[in-house]
Amino acid sequence: MKKLIKWTFAGMALMLTGMNVLAQPRHTFCNPLDVVVGNERAIRGGEPVVIIFEDNYFLFVSHRRGYWYSPDFRNWTYVDAPGYPAGVVSVVEMDGKLIGCSMNNRNVYRAIDPYKGEWEKIGELSSDRYGDANMFVDDDGRLYMYFGWSQIMPFQVVELDKSTFKEKGEPKPLFWSDIKNHGFEVRKPEDVIYSIFNGRREYGPEELPWIEGPYMIKHNGKYYLQYAAIGLEFISYSHGVYVSDNPMGPFTYSEHNPLTFKTSGFQVGAGHGSTFHDKKGNLWTICMIPAQYGEGGRGSELAIYPTAVDAQGVMYSNTALGDYPQFYPEERKVGGVDNYVNWKLLSVNKKAIVSSTFENYAPSQALDEDFKTCWVAATGDAGEFFTVDLGAQASINAIQLNWDHIGAQRAGGMGGFGGGMMGGARPQQAQSEQLYQCYEVFVSNDNSNWTKVISKPQNKMELKHDYNELEKPVNARYVKVVNVSTYDNAKFSIKDLRVFGTTSKMKTQKVSKFMAVRNPEDRREANVIWEPVAGADGYVIRYGIEKNKLYNSYIVYGKNQLYMHSMNTKPEYYFDVEAFSSGLPVYKENPLETVGLGAEIQLAQRGGGGNAGYAQGAGTRYIMLKEGVTEYSFGEVGPGTWTLSHSYGPVLWSGQLTEKELISNEANPKPTLTAKLNLLGEGTKNTGYLEMQVIPGKENGKIIVVRK
Repeated sequence: MKKLIKWTFAGMALMLTGMNVLAQPRHTFCNPLDVVVGNERAIRGGEPVVIIFEDNYFLFVSHRRGYWYSPDFRNWTYVDAPGYPAGVVSVVEMDGKLIGCSMNNRNVYRAIDPYKGEWEKIGELSSDRYGDANMFVDDDGRLYMYFGWSQIMPFQVVELDKSTFKEKGEPKPLFWSDIKNHGFEVRKPEDVIYSIFNGRREYGPEELPWIEGPYMIKHNGKYYLQYAAIGLEFISYSHGVYVSDNPMGPFTYSEHNPLTFKTSGFQVGAGHGSTFHDKKGNLWTICMIPAQYGEGGRGSELAIYPTAVDAQGVMYSNTALGDYPQFYPEERKVGGVDNYVNWKLLSVNKKAIVSSTFENYAPSQALDEDFKTCWVAATGDAGEFFTVDLGAQASINAIQLNWDHIGAQRAGGMGGFGGGMMGGARPQQAQSEQLYQCYEVFVSNDNSNWTKVISKPQNKMELKHDYNELEKPVNARYVKVVNVSTYDNAKFSIKDLRVFGTTSKMKTQKVSKFMAVRNPEDRREANVIWEPVAGADGYVIRYGIEKNKLYNSYIVYGKNQLYMHSMNTKPEYYFDVEAFSSGLPVYKENPLETVGLGAEIQLAQRGGGGNAGYAQGAGTRYIMLKEGVTEYSFGEVGPGTWTLSHSYGPVLWSGQLTEKELISNEANPKPTLTAKLNLLGEGTKNTGYLEMQVIPGKENGKIIVVRK
């Protein structure tokens, strides 16, 4: 049975029926990528495999009895396949047919009609111990099985009989992890996103990594055996490759590793996937990446990076801008890994204006390029909004809305290693009833007159990363996201609002003054520090073992130093630092204005006696003094003894307030009590004083503190 999938590669809405619909063509996609089938909840994007069969791209992910195909990598059709192996799968073409198996399962299946989801069992493997099984058919038609999924066991290979699928000889060990020499394989506690131990124990300073996810691809006569390192719960989940002239080895470690590694920027992680050729012959690496939503919702999503093999046979990828817009395969240049659109991220660390804020989920956290943080409104009501001020007018080409799910009645994850439900095993509401995050986006040049550019008031797809390439660029300074409705009774929550576009002043330049220092006691580590560039939004730090092959990289925002532990111990390294700027004014948050002056005052009702300044109770109320704010109000003050003090400090005022001072039916009552509290100043200069005013009300009064 066929269904249409909405996947963010498509960048457009598709109807939830069995028919394609015409839509405005888009040229770009942007990591991270959602995996959504119709009106279902977003599903786990785990262990992805992409192959071309009969001139269609096929995408397979784990733990799903179904898969997708597409003629163009934009419009995807989902196929229900009850007889398909599911699990962590391997699918290859052999003798003109698709065959598949799954991890730690003996059964082998063949597609009778992959477009209708019809599969049949055709044999059994010799073992049910093929961890992360990966079948590979060579150009001569011979069939091999690569497998490995362990902290202590090696990757292995064995040739299989094409008819019986039994082993032809003994499995051959190929390689183990090597954390003493391969820095990117190291499990560092600071890289942990969420613990899989559930409080049972802490992560040690270093532990043996999981090496998993073998995937074989042949290119220009060489065999590239891809492997994933360390585990999904780390931001440093990544890929490396070994290379050979023979499918059975021996294999040689590529000192240019890691192949895909991304620990900085909004989208992190790049492990357990596959590398494939597109229809133009270009290489891509699709990866499983970690995800986390709401209060503990975790799972995995997808990311895809351009990959290539250079003239000397070195396989490499481009991940520095891996979460920026890039072209679809049909529009990518042939050769190399230069596939990113020349759009800058206009919104990073800019000024936010919001309708409200819940607890400590600060507005700046929706503009910080950190997927572990978010801004949250006080409610999930219609009208809650988030506005980013870009600082000046820019040409906006695309907007990516990355949602969170704070306060929801159900976890917001997609399943995955360590928690949640797998795709296909979750309760669903009827397609006509279930709505997900509904919203509208407006742009403006003056923060007053608005033009709507995105409208999704009846959104029926659970897109965690809703990437919208605009039909035409729009010129604007302000971008406002307005809530229509949330779901699961969640509050309106944004992980990151990411606005991409151009300005006349944007530029990229080399940083001439920088220093890279290897740790002499641990050559896997290095520290890089550079001279800041005025107006820079961020920096790309490239490094590699040859001057003209700086294949590895990090992206850094808001600082001019980097610690890295992804180096191989044997080779020497070369470095380059590149500053990039959108050309928009750099916004520096003033904590005195957004957080407070660091001086807190409190109001508490007392029974008399004791140290009134230090006594606190359940009814004590607090206010932080802020730069530029001249008036502060404590409401609902009834008759009794009240103490106004500097929190944990001196008493500013204490006394009895009566009904006469607190109750009045006047429309605009005047203060019934005024008291000068204390002097304010900076250094030796007096800058004013605080004054307390008691204002009566119809039922209760209020205490106003005014800066004079």
